[in-house]
Amino acid sequence: MSILYRYVTREVLNCFFIVLVAVLSIYVAVDFIEKIDNFMEQGVPASRCVIFLLYKLPYIFVQIAPVGFLLSILVALGLMSKNNEVIALKSCGIGKSRLLHPILVMGFVFCGLLFAVGEFVVPRFMDNANRIWLQEVRKKNIYATRTKDIWMRAPNQIIHIKKYSPDDKRISGVTIHIFDEAFRLIERVDAKSGVYENGKWHLDNILQQTFGNDAEVIDVKAHEQMVARIDLNPEDLSRAAKRSDEMGLAELARYIQKVEREGYGATRYRVDYHGKIAAPFVCIFLSVLGTAIALRGKLREGMPVSITYGLGIAFLYWIFNSFCLSLGYAEMMPPVMAAWVANLVFSCAAGFLLLNAR
Repeated sequence: MSILYRYVTREVLNCFFIVLVAVLSIYVAVDFIEKIDNFMEQGVPASRCVIFLLYKLPYIFVQIAPVGFLLSILVALGLMSKNNEVIALKSCGIGKSRLLHPILVMGFVFCGLLFAVGEFVVPRFMDNANRIWLQEVRKKNIYATRTKDIWMRAPNQIIHIKKYSPDDKRISGVTIHIFDEAFRLIERVDAKSGVYENGKWHLDNILQQTFGNDAEVIDVKAHEQMVARIDLNPEDLSRAAKRSDEMGLAELARYIQKVEREGYGATRYRVDYHGKIAAPFVCIFLSVLGTAIALRGKLREGMPVSITYGLGIAFLYWIFNSFCLSLGYAEMMPPVMAAWVANLVFSCAAGFLLLNAR
C-alpha cells in the first residue's frame, strides 16, 4: 500500500470514527432519556436500560454507517482540498482515479462489514433487546415465530395468534384459553380475526365455549364481534415478532419458505430479502459519490455546502429506494428489481458526477 493510499484511508477512517461516535452517543442519550422512565416504573435497574441500548447499537450502526461513510469522505477530502493537498497531488500528476482507488476499496470493505453485522450480529442482539423490553419492562411472557404462531401467557390466560400483520394491526386465527385459579380450563374463545382500535382488540367471527368442572362443554355461543380481554398491544407484538431487517438472510429465507408452504403470500418478505442483499452495496456507490463531490473544485469556497449537497443526494436515494420497495410490496415491480433499481440509478449518477469532476 502506497503512502497516498495509507494517508487517504487513515483520514477517512478517522473522520468516520468521529461521526460514528457522535451519532451513536446522541442516539443512546436520547433513547436513554425516553426509555428510563419505563424501566424505573417497573423497578428495573438503570443498568438494564443501558444494556438494552447497547444491544440495539449494532442495528443502529447498520442504519447510519452508509451516511457516516459519505460524511467522512466529504470531510476528509474537503480538508485535503482546503489545505491545498489535492492541488499538490494534481501537480505531481496524480489523477482522480488514484484518489478514488483507496476510497473505493474502503467502500467494498464497508459493504462486507455491514453484511456481516446485519447477518450475524443484529438478529442475536435484537433478540436480547426485545426480550429485556418484553419480559422485564412490559412483564409479558410472549413467544413468537416471527409474525406467525405467537404465544402469550398471561394471568389465567394462554393466547395463541396464528398470524399478525403489523401494517394494519390485524391478528388472524386467535385462540384464547381462560383458566380458573386451579388452572382448570373454564372458557375458550376462537376468532377468525381481530383489529386493534381505540386501545382494545376487536375480534370478528367468534366461537365462545364454556367448560364445566369435568372439562365438558356446557355452553357454546357464536358472536359476530367481541371486545377481547387481551393485555397486549401492537408494540408488544411487533417486538415479539421480529421484522425482516432484524433477521439474517438465512433466517429470512427459511421464513419465506415456511410462509409459502402454509399458503400465505410472501411478496413483502421476498422484497425485504433482496433489499437486505442490496442495502450494503450502497457504500460502494457512496464512495464514488463522495469522491465526485469532493473533487468538484468548490470545497474551498464552502465545504458545508458540499456536505449539504451530498446529504441531499443521500436523502433522495432513501426516498427513491423506499418508493421502489413500496412498488415491490404492492407487486407492481418484481422483488429483485424493487431492491436494486435505486442502487443502479444512483450508481450511474455518481459515475457521471465523477467523470465531470475537475
